[in-house]
Amino acid sequence: MAERFPKDTAQQRTYRAFAALLAGDDATIDLAQAALLIASVEYPDLDMAHYISQLDAFARRVRAILALPDHDILPQLPSETEPFAVLDALNQVLFVEERFQGNLTDYHNPDNSFLNKVLDNHTGIPITLSLLYMEVGKRVGIKIDGIGLPYHFMVGYRLPDERIYIDPFENGQFLTEQECHTLVRRLIRNKAKFQPHWFEPITHRQLLTRVLNNLKQTYIDLEEYQRALSTCDMIIMLSPHLAFELRDRGILYLQLKRYSRALHDLTDYLDQAPDAKDRDEILEHIKTIRQIIAMLN
Repeated sequence: MAERFPKDTAQQRTYRAFAALLAGDDATIDLAQAALLIASVEYPDLDMAHYISQLDAFARRVRAILALPDHDILPQLPSETEPFAVLDALNQVLFVEERFQGNLTDYHNPDNSFLNKVLDNHTGIPITLSLLYMEVGKRVGIKIDGIGLPYHFMVGYRLPDERIYIDPFENGQFLTEQECHTLVRRLIRNKAKFQPHWFEPITHRQLLTRVLNNLKQTYIDLEEYQRALSTCDMIIMLSPHLAFELRDRGILYLQLKRYSRALHDLTDYLDQAPDAKDRDEILEHIKTIRQIIAMLN
């Protein structure tokens, strides 16, 4: 993608920083920084240090409730710390004092997918509120996992004999696994076979891909194809093995009348997925693109 942007543009610098962040193991990816880099494509002047300091400040307040020193002084929580006390303190700071909440009135606003705007507006969608919860929890000293349920994202914490689920979109509501099963059955409405792996933690790459997919779909619905294209670029950086992302980017190039790039991505898609169910449809697109390119030349 470097060839699409001069090397000194803000977007290209963001892409390089994003790629560098992804270079290590999945567990080492800094979710807060990655989320802010995603946001900086839309808000190139955002001050990342300002938003990181907000997360740090929330964590200090959680630790103060627990009568513990800052993370820099005591990185690990004392072994006798009661997990529910930590979770209650997290909920107190984020949902009672700071009043973070799910954005029910303007759910599909792209700003709900940007961590900087979630921190500014104190509203978001399930996945960004969950990311906020995870990142503050990390700074407190507790490992919070992302749980990618279908149609709804939440977080989980592993207790010795079970996992407790927390819904940041519902003000940090605690749920048992059985309550989550009931929620999922209501959400999927028998449209999909129940999958136990839905309740397992997802990777950092998977979480960021889901953030970007939400954003991509929002932009497509708004017919903001250039913005959707940028999300495709970042998804492909995260998961270059996902052939259908090449297809989606190719279709966006086609919408933007960038025919050579559309042809390249759609051809690569069929090379990587020769048995794709939409093969005939994509072949028609490729035929049309070649005809257009021939006429233009």
